[in-house]
Amino acid sequence: MAEALLGIVLENLIPFVQTEFAAFSGIKEKAEDLSRTLQLIKAVLDDAEQKQWSNRPLKVWLQQLKDAMYVLDDILDQLPIESSQLGCLTSLNPKKVIHRRQLGQKLNEIIGRLDRIAQARSNFDLRQGVRERPSEVVEWRQTSSTITVPQVYGRDEDKGRVVEFLLSPSRSSEFLSVYPIVGLGGLGKTTLVQLVYNDPEVGNNFDLKIWVCVSENFTIKSILRSILEAVKKDKSEVMDLEVMEEKVKQLLQTKKYLLVLDDVWKRSQEMELGLTQDKWDKLRSVLSCGSKGSSILVSTRDNHVATIMGTCQAHHLGGLSEDDCWLLFKLRAFGADREEREEFVAIGKEIVKKCGGSPLAALALGGVMQSRSTEKEWVEVQKSEVWSLPDENDIMAVLRLSYSCLTPTLKQCFAFCAIFPKDKEIKKQELIYLWMGNGFISSRRNLEVEEVGNMVWNELHQKSLFQDVRSDDFSGEIYFKMHDLVHDLAQSISEQECICLEKQNLNDFSRNPHHIVFHGIHKKQFKERAFEKAESLRTLYQLNSYGFPFSSRLIPTNNSLRIGNLETKRIVESLPYNETLDKDAKSPTSYH
Repeated sequence: MAEALLGIVLENLIPFVQTEFAAFSGIKEKAEDLSRTLQLIKAVLDDAEQKQWSNRPLKVWLQQLKDAMYVLDDILDQLPIESSQLGCLTSLNPKKVIHRRQLGQKLNEIIGRLDRIAQARSNFDLRQGVRERPSEVVEWRQTSSTITVPQVYGRDEDKGRVVEFLLSPSRSSEFLSVYPIVGLGGLGKTTLVQLVYNDPEVGNNFDLKIWVCVSENFTIKSILRSILEAVKKDKSEVMDLEVMEEKVKQLLQTKKYLLVLDDVWKRSQEMELGLTQDKWDKLRSVLSCGSKGSSILVSTRDNHVATIMGTCQAHHLGGLSEDDCWLLFKLRAFGADREEREEFVAIGKEIVKKCGGSPLAALALGGVMQSRSTEKEWVEVQKSEVWSLPDENDIMAVLRLSYSCLTPTLKQCFAFCAIFPKDKEIKKQELIYLWMGNGFISSRRNLEVEEVGNMVWNELHQKSLFQDVRSDDFSGEIYFKMHDLVHDLAQSISEQECICLEKQNLNDFSRNPHHIVFHGIHKKQFKERAFEKAESLRTLYQLNSYGFPFSSRLIPTNNSLRIGNLETKRIVESLPYNETLDKDAKSPTSYH
């Protein structure tokens, strides 16, 4: 991620050195020195990003570098505009003299800051050089728009046991059965439940089927709202909890229903809105209104959740066999058209042993190998240092490796996705517009910027970093999700850069974010100029078009903001006022 940002800064800094302003303000030599310093940093960035996972001080150094480069980029963005507004650079107009001095001071300050950061790189014994990578976007996938769902392997027995439970005659005499499915992250719990949910025999056994993704936010109101929206097929109007309870009872009464509560988390210090016994007792009292044979399937990583919610012994999901992992791996690594070369197969089967039985890891590793065409490149993955990192489980090691093999542009676009809430369904076009507005992607020869955005999205999807893709029946819009472990990876990379403000973390202003998304909160919960102290804040964005929190009193007065989404106006409307679609644009997105 740092490498992409550094590339943008250098792209702007080198032309600036040649401007009249640089010569007139007396900082041309310093700017030239800074350009050389940044080139030296760039030479070791690849090694730094590889080593940051096991070296916390190095990770902090990278973050300091990125923070400083954001500020430098803001200053460079202003200079061409400001210089044109200043008129003759030799003017003795007091206002123009003061303005020139202020710009020069800002640049001097950031040059000193970056000099200190550059000197600190010697503390980390970083190697110069860049690993060979595939081109920014693989050519053969440029025109691909097909959404493919990989084959499911090794889950027939698990599916059979869950289906048998749901169709068992003994279930018909019970008013509400709750069957928990427990397993580690990345083992395919959601996939298993989807297989069961879409089984025709299961469908014929129930009057009504409802799917609710719970995730970390186990609130009665949100679950009841999701049930109403799933059944009524539209957004539920705002209503009191008591009214919502009555409406759900009316919908479920006299019906034999199947309800899936996917990805349930128990309340803890980290999960303040997670499941508790009291919450479940209250929700169960509402749901116990269906006819006999109604059932709930619960997927979770936590045995405590199964104990609280289950009415029978939980089904514990194990890892896939190495043979099944290999089938998934080669589905992505070789595809339908690529030859399975004997030397690749031998190395690939050794790599697959590192998957830990996780289908997510197998697909991600297959995605890594997809663009590697030499035996040397395959061996490089097999012997990667990431496998020996301390305190690293098999799945997260695979995901970190998958990330490290991305190009700088793909890294930046992926890490930005940490701005969305976990388990949030993301609109593909909206994400691409956010990438565009922030200048992460730009047009290329014979390709418009939106086409580049589609290519980047397709590449991340092919590498299994995006999943659960669907097309809206009415609008044709593409929606997708990130696996919660993949989201954890994005958060571990971006850390303080990208944050999502929700009710449970409204006071989390100790960090210095550059991109902020709001989700389900109200403007009255913020103080005036709440983000004034944020250094180089680029994005202020509300996910929902209703209950919008923004007002002018929240907007920082600096010139760093690229994307602002105000008074329910969507980013699509603000982009035409901002030329950030073009890589040479300098002005922030207009506010409505």
